[in-house]
This record gives sequence, structure tokens and C-alpha cells, in this order.
Amino acid sequence: MAWLMGEMIMASPAPPTQYQVLYRAAMKQAATQGRAIMQNLVVQASEGLSRAAAQAFDEMERRVLGEASRALIRHEASLVENYPQALLHEFAQAIAGDTRKAATLSFDALELMGDDEMQESVDQMRMQQIVASQVELELAELNSLLCAVQGMKTMPAERSPLRPQVYVRSLRSVTMQSPVSAAVRSRWLKLMGDALGRELARAYKELSVELRMQGVEPAGFNATPSRDAVAIAAAPARQAGGPAAVAPGTLLNLKELKRLLSGDFDDQAPGDEADARATDFGLTVPAAFEVLQEMKQVDQVMHKLKQRQAGAAHADPLQAQLRAHAQSHAQSLSLEVVNLMVEKVAHDARLLAPVQQVVRELEPALLRLAMNDPRFFSDRKHPARRLLDELTQRSLAWQSVDAPGFAAFMEPLHQAAEVLLSTRIEGAEPFDYALKTLEQAWGEAQRRDRHHREKAVRALLKAEQRNLLADKIAQELRARPDVQAAPREVTAFLAGPWSQVLAQARLGDDTGAADPGGHAAFIADLLWSVQPRMSAANVARLARFAPLIVERLRSGLATIDYPAPAAQRFIDFLAQAHLQTMSAESAQQRPAALSTTLTRQELEAMFGENDAQGGHAWLGHSEAQQSGFIDTDYPQAPQPLFQPTQPATGAAALAATDKGADLPETGLQQGDWVELHMDGKWGRYEVTWASPHRTLFMFASATGKQHSMTRRLVGRMLKAGNLRLISGQTVVDLALDEVADEALRRSMDLNL
Repeated sequence: MAWLMGEMIMASPAPPTQYQVLYRAAMKQAATQGRAIMQNLVVQASEGLSRAAAQAFDEMERRVLGEASRALIRHEASLVENYPQALLHEFAQAIAGDTRKAATLSFDALELMGDDEMQESVDQMRMQQIVASQVELELAELNSLLCAVQGMKTMPAERSPLRPQVYVRSLRSVTMQSPVSAAVRSRWLKLMGDALGRELARAYKELSVELRMQGVEPAGFNATPSRDAVAIAAAPARQAGGPAAVAPGTLLNLKELKRLLSGDFDDQAPGDEADARATDFGLTVPAAFEVLQEMKQVDQVMHKLKQRQAGAAHADPLQAQLRAHAQSHAQSLSLEVVNLMVEKVAHDARLLAPVQQVVRELEPALLRLAMNDPRFFSDRKHPARRLLDELTQRSLAWQSVDAPGFAAFMEPLHQAAEVLLSTRIEGAEPFDYALKTLEQAWGEAQRRDRHHREKAVRALLKAEQRNLLADKIAQELRARPDVQAAPREVTAFLAGPWSQVLAQARLGDDTGAADPGGHAAFIADLLWSVQPRMSAANVARLARFAPLIVERLRSGLATIDYPAPAAQRFIDFLAQAHLQTMSAESAQQRPAALSTTLTRQELEAMFGENDAQGGHAWLGHSEAQQSGFIDTDYPQAPQPLFQPTQPATGAAALAATDKGADLPETGLQQGDWVELHMDGKWGRYEVTWASPHRTLFMFASATGKQHSMTRRLVGRMLKAGNLRLISGQTVVDLALDEVADEALRRSMDLNL
């Protein structure tokens, strides 16, 4: 693929409100352009298909081309309608930095793909490269303007929401929705792909002109290759040799990788590799761990690892020795896949440098395993795969090597790496034992965190169940005519705190009572007491019953641990309303309605009006304390999208691209890692739990600190830039998907 503008440095920031509006307007305009783009593609492709049909010598091909042309005209309306929507969906994912969609292919899904699907993936990759080469200059200018309008100092090319790959994927997506044969669709895509580059270049120019007319000045930029360009350009260098190369480019392609995952190769006995590595410890894995545990000196372990690294420079690389001993195509291909996987994992910017180094040090052990178990990397339950998953995902808990707990995390990891490098035992056993040993070493912190988490989860589950029922009760109350006729404060109170009281009473009742606690019947008494007009007899009755009404309110609110100050505000309002009614001289002089100066927002803030969709979910004091609950109204100070410093690199650059992401809050999954900005500082947290209805989320740090919040607050923090998604996809999953992408790139000249 052509070289794209990989990093762009901003010249001067635009006001935040202005560039947010301009940026969103540009995205909307780009999606709208999709309609005209598709109309032009249909016209050009249809004409091209008709010409090709007239010139075809083969009768079958002539019929297919003719049908493809006619079908394209029939489906023009749906294609033109759907393409802008598909683009908008892709733009949203790109803006969010959703790494779940980072790779073109899914490694896990490859085994189930048919030949036609693989060929379509190859055709899509070819189309992307052709289109990218045709829009390089126009895209460079547009990316520079987009970088400026976002107020960003850098924007990796693969994160540009308007990159050609997005348009190609959207094109393939909408054609897949048309009920036509694969043969017809492939001919559509070929001619549409030929025309897409010209149309996209024109669209890029229009967007650039529009942004310049709005006063946007292009950011300065450094030309660096995109990730795809780096991968393609680096292939010859890897083939030339080097300590980390296992003859890439000679075996791996999409078809061969699928055969490996499907087990189509004949298994052969591994070659003799006894001399591939000397052993420093005994033959059993437990014995090796015991020796290291008795040492309790990480310095000695690190010294051995450094000696091993230094010795590798003066000896034939282990990879070359293993390759020479490979006795089957599957073994050779497995070595290449493992080598690429380790390379991808070790270069993941989310991992701290010591973790990246441990992954590299484990490569010889993983390569030896590949000789005996060629498909271990595709089995999620394999001890070696689980070990890689555990060590990489757990390490995401720390933002720096100096963070508390990181050294304790690394100590047993170094010990496990040394044993795996030293053992002569073949197969999965060493990795299984290493994994169990690591889990035991990390277990104390896990048990502590699990205890607190389980206690918090119980509280949050109870809160969600109550909030959902309270929302249903609130809807029923709002529909009642007598509630609708009540003052706004009373309606808000009944639909807020009192619906929680009713829900709590119903959930806690095991007798089957129709109105446990009598809280529902009390509503009629409350509404009666705030009538706009009363007879003299009722005024006298109100004077007697007003204290009882207040007492019932206090006792009901106490069942949900409602804050006393908030309860007192409503009681004060009620007392004022009662006093106003009782102080009137006659029924004719009494007010027709109670007046109020409170706005709807103030009413909701006062009474916490219920919202089961993750808004003002009510948690009692003990529930909030157990789960570290953050109130939905927690103030959000927008974080700047950039700092006036040099371009960031590594994990910092990755995080910078995610600032301000509009990632749908429902997209957060258990196990994801995020960064939260609270109390003036950033912290790294894992999404440890999401409630069944996804109205509540819980986060925990490596030190055991935990927070919970509503879905609405998650969305607010995302939009304010106070929450960043660090890992939407596991490190190993992403690395393997990138291996599949590498196989796809190496299949460009193949007919699958």
C-alpha cells in the first residue's frame, strides 16, 4: 500500500467547541457524499459490465456479466440508500478507536471460512491497495486538516476515520446485503473498485475545500508509513535473515494458514532437538520452580536471562536449529506463525517494556512447543495460550514500571520464564505448571479483590433489580390522573424516591402481600394533603394528620437509606404547602395550585428521578460505599485533546488517539481495560463487572481500588475525554488477527 501520512503535528489549537462542531460536520458530510459516490459507481460499473459482456468470447461469462449489469441497475436504489449509513457506522467505529475491528480478518474465524470468502477477502485487500494509491495526495491534505480540526498533535494513519479501507469495507458490506450470487457480486466489486479511487479523490478534495472555507489551517505533519505499509515493506528485511526471522514469506499465506488451523496436514514426529538448548535445571518442572523459589532472588534470575540473551548473539539462532529439524510442512509453518505472533505481541504499545521483553524471551519455548503441538496458538484452552493471555492482560493494570505492585507482578513472571527456557520436557506440561504457579503467586491479591468484588456485585445486583422495578412503578404512577394533577414537586418525589420505597418493599416481601408496608396506600394520603382547595373540616383534619404524614415519609425513606438532607428538603416543601392551606381564611381564598420556582433539572437533582436506562439509578449509602459508586452528576471537566509537546509514542500515543472517543458505553465488556480521570489524575482500571441489564458498571485497579457508575455517567465521561478505552481486544487475540492479516497480504498474487 502507498505510504500515508502516519503522524501529523498540530500548528495551533482551535477552540474546543468550534473544532468539535466542525469535526462532526465533516463526518456527516463525508457520509452524505456516499450517496453520490455510490450513484457514480453504479453508473460506471454497469456500463463497464455491459461493455465486457459484449466483448466476452465465453458464453457463460457473457451471461454472468449481462446478469451482473442488469442486477446492478435493479439494486441501485438500495445500494445508494445503504452506503451512507454503512459509512456512518464505520466512521463511528474509527472515531472510537474500536480495536475490536482493527484487523481485516479474524484469526479464529479463518478455520470456518470457505474458499469464496477467502477469495473475497483477498479481492478486498487488492481493492484497498489500488484505491489507496489513487488518493494518496488528497488523503494527506485531508488528514492534515482533520488533525488540526480535532486539535490533535498526532493521528496514526490507521486511525483516520476517512481512510480508504473504511470506504472499501462499506462498499463490500452493502453489496453483501444484495440478494445476488457470489459471481455477480465479485464482478460488481471489481469494476466498482476500479472507479472508487477517482470518486474518493474527488470527495476528499470537496471535504478539504469545505474545511478550508471554515477557516481551518492544515496541521504540519511528518510522513511516516502506516502500519500496513510498514508490514509490507518489512517483509524483505525479515526474509534477509536476523535473529527473529523464521523465513517469513516462504510458507505463510491464507490458504496454508487455514489448512494448519483445520488440521489438514499430516502429523509427523518432531526431529531430534535435544541439542537445541542446554538445560540449567533438573528434568522436572516442579523441581526447577522449587529451586527458583528457594533462591528468592530475582537478580540471579535476571542475570541468567541476560546471559542467555548475550549467548544467543554468538550461536546459531534457535529458530534456525528448529527449522532445520522440522520434518513436516505443518511444523515449519507453525514456527513461522509463532514467530509472527510473538513479534506482534512484543510490539503491542499497550504493554510495558519489561512485559514485552518477557514475551520475547518466551519465544524459544513457544517455538519448541510448536514443533510438537503445531496448533497450540489456536486453542484458547491450551496452557501456553492461556499463559500468554494471562501475563499480557494482567500487565495492562499498570501504566508505568514504577506503579505500585508492578515489581511484585514481574518477579514470578521472570521465574516462570527462566524455567520454561530451561526445561527439556516437551508438550504442554511445563506451560500448565508455569500457569498454575503464576496463578498461585498472584492468588493472594486475587482472593482479596474477589472478596470485595463479590460483596460489591451483590449490592449492585440488588440496586439494579430495585431500580428496574422502581422505573416500572414510576411509569404507572405518572399515568395516574391524581398524580398528574399534583404539584410538580410531589409528582417528582413519587416517581423518584417513593417508587424506590415501593420497589424495595416488594422485593423484600416474602408473604405475597398486595401492598407490603402500606406504602402504596400512603400515596392517596399524600396527594390528599396537597389538594389546592379544602373544606374547613378537611383543614382541621389536615392539621391533625400532617405530623403523621411526615412520620410515614421518614420511615418509608429510611428503608432505602435515603439521605436525611434530601428527605428534609421535601418535608420542608410539604410543611410549607400544608401551612399555606391551613392559614387561608376560607376555601375561596385558598390557592388553586401551589407555586414553584424549581426547574425540571432542579427537581430531578433534588429527588433523583428514576431512570432504569442507567441514568439516576438510586443506590443507598451502604450500597454505594461497598461498590465505590460515583454519582451520575459527578462533574466532568473536559480534558484537552492534546498537549503542546512533541508527538507521543508508544502507549501514550495510543491513549492520545482515544481521547474524546464517542465509544458507545454499551460497548464496554468485562475484561476491558480503561483509564479514568478522577480527582485530577488518571488511573488504570479493569471493567470487572457489568450488570445483567448493563445499567451499572464496576471498575477495579491493580491495587484493589474499585468504582461503580451508571451507564449514563460512562457515556458522559467518554464524551468529556475522562474515560479512555485501552484494550477492547486482548493482546494475543489482536496479535493473531494481525497474523491472519499478514497471511492475507502474502496472498495477493494467489488465486484461492
